[in-house]
Amino acid sequence: MSYIDNINKLLVPRPRPDLVALDLFAGAGGLALGFEAQGFDTLGYEMDTDCVATYNKNLKGKCVKQFLTPESELPRAGVIIGGPPCQPFSVRGHQLGLKDSRDGFPTFIAAVAKIRPKIWIFENVRGLMYRNAWYLDQVLEALRDLGYVVEAQVLNAKHYGVPQNRERVIVVGHTGKFEWPKRIDGYVTAGEALGELAHQIPPDAKFLTPSMDRYVAVYEKASFCTRPRDLHLGEPARTLTCRNIAACTSDMHRIRLGDGRRRRITIREAARLQSFPDWFEFEGNELSQFYQIGNAVPPLLAYRLAERVLACIESPVRLPYEEIQQRRPPVQLDLFRETEVPYVPRRKRHAAILGEGNSCKTFASKRAGLQKLINQALEILSKLGIPMDGPPRRLERMALAFMAVANVKKPDDWPKAEDIADGRSLITREIIAYVNAAFGENISPGSYDDIRRKDLKLPVLAGIIVPSAPGSNRNAPGRGYALSTQFSEIIRKYGQAKWDEEVEHFMQSQGKLAEELAQRRHLASYPVTFPSGEVVHLEGGQHNLLQKKIVEDFLPRFGFEAEVLYLADAKKRDLFMDEGRLNELRFFELRHGELPDVVAYSANQNWLFLIEAVHCANPITPIRLKRLKELTRECTCGIIFVSAFLTRSAFRKFSDQIAWQTDVWIAENPDHVLHFDGERFLGPYD
Repeated sequence: MSYIDNINKLLVPRPRPDLVALDLFAGAGGLALGFEAQGFDTLGYEMDTDCVATYNKNLKGKCVKQFLTPESELPRAGVIIGGPPCQPFSVRGHQLGLKDSRDGFPTFIAAVAKIRPKIWIFENVRGLMYRNAWYLDQVLEALRDLGYVVEAQVLNAKHYGVPQNRERVIVVGHTGKFEWPKRIDGYVTAGEALGELAHQIPPDAKFLTPSMDRYVAVYEKASFCTRPRDLHLGEPARTLTCRNIAACTSDMHRIRLGDGRRRRITIREAARLQSFPDWFEFEGNELSQFYQIGNAVPPLLAYRLAERVLACIESPVRLPYEEIQQRRPPVQLDLFRETEVPYVPRRKRHAAILGEGNSCKTFASKRAGLQKLINQALEILSKLGIPMDGPPRRLERMALAFMAVANVKKPDDWPKAEDIADGRSLITREIIAYVNAAFGENISPGSYDDIRRKDLKLPVLAGIIVPSAPGSNRNAPGRGYALSTQFSEIIRKYGQAKWDEEVEHFMQSQGKLAEELAQRRHLASYPVTFPSGEVVHLEGGQHNLLQKKIVEDFLPRFGFEAEVLYLADAKKRDLFMDEGRLNELRFFELRHGELPDVVAYSANQNWLFLIEAVHCANPITPIRLKRLKELTRECTCGIIFVSAFLTRSAFRKFSDQIAWQTDVWIAENPDHVLHFDGERFLGPYD
């Protein structure tokens, strides 16, 4: 089935009266369409007249024209969805955040507080994570305080069937178990989406004039474009924005025809690239229609999210308030975030601990200009392909070293960044001295090796920073580091109006270190052989190494020929699951957030092993044991609870937390099991 036939068939409203979703800041209804196609009945609120007309023309639900405020009266609903106005946080919208009158988050928070839905979800631009990361912290904290587990991810629409490279922040709040949609294999290309339209000349076609061609050529030359920024039909499209589809700009979306002429894309072509079906019609003039499309949530991405929202609602799992508050996990989505630190007396707060001893202040205590500069540096590094998945202090140290090498001290210094051609090169001790003097750090001069091994490791791997003497020994004390001329020009353009588009195009010919490292991580996985002979692969890491040892060392010794029924991966919680066998044993809700790491069943003994792989946290404590017993009260077999550790030293850290009537196994001494309570050894209690 072709792409357009698929979305024409899939994205059709099928509302059920028992599933009501309030759609705040609804726009043209892209988010609502995905939810209605999953069975939700939507009620939208939007202030733009044309958007309201488009919504009401195409969707089963009704959209009300209204300017929402925190005081607005709204009806009850089980779900709240929306896209609070993103202009306060987008790079193009000046990122004024809380000071921007267009900010819709107070209204969204107030709606959640009044209605108390089962689940809520909002979408926003990546700019939400840049200059106003502090404000995002406040928003998410306020929503957590309302009694929700808050989860967030940056999703790229191309991974979910949308023929467009479009990254957006998705934040979900729930009180049970929410699972993010799974990526599809491969991508849908712009050519597959447009089909025959890409080769046709519509009656109202707008061709680029010779003067436009010259203007675009000048822009592309100045941007060091290695190929024209036309719509490339063999890959997903660039991000659609109001600007690059509605106006004749240097980066406008355009199609090159067989005769060499280039034309702008049409309303229908833009709609297809956003995954709107062909039957969906937009109201208003051409400019308004383009803006509706550019601002929309791709309906196909919304459809995938709505599927997971529906599964969360239909699941019987509901977490108690105390447990929700205990979870409050850090939301790993912005370029640099403050970590939670223990209370430190006022006189010692200048040396708060963030994993680096007394070498730093907390990020929150730094002056506003330096906070902004650090986030700018991390934004640049992220856009240049550096993965942002390390500890917050490590990311901050990387940013500081990067700024020192480039000689950037203030947020407006990026156009003056110095590279190796300028003769600028610093050895590691000089980088420490620069960071301490310019940014108020207190990094020990003796930690110079950390600069090379940790702070500059990824920028050097990516080629952004290069050694001043390429043939020198990496441990040589005189080895200097400098900004690469290959990257310096695009870095100097940071902050310009078209920087996002230019860096995106620049990176198409560079490749991203994050993607390369992801491939390396995949190669560095652990093959795990089940007792049945089946083999699965766990991602690398100490926690998954311990799970491998549980399956291959513990179960053969103490499992009485147990078969593995469930195995989690650090990144894929349901890597292996025998749902049929677990259901036969009347095991608790399979999608429950409290599944242990490994579940195995011995038919010989009629025993079920619930095993926690304890690396950094979560042994079977008295509270955990009580909860697991409650959840398994309907099981038809005996239950054995095991906390597993890699080493004795790891066990000692948690020995005082282990619950009685449970067992402990240590991988470095695989032939022994410790039983807490001497009444019996390795067997279930009544």
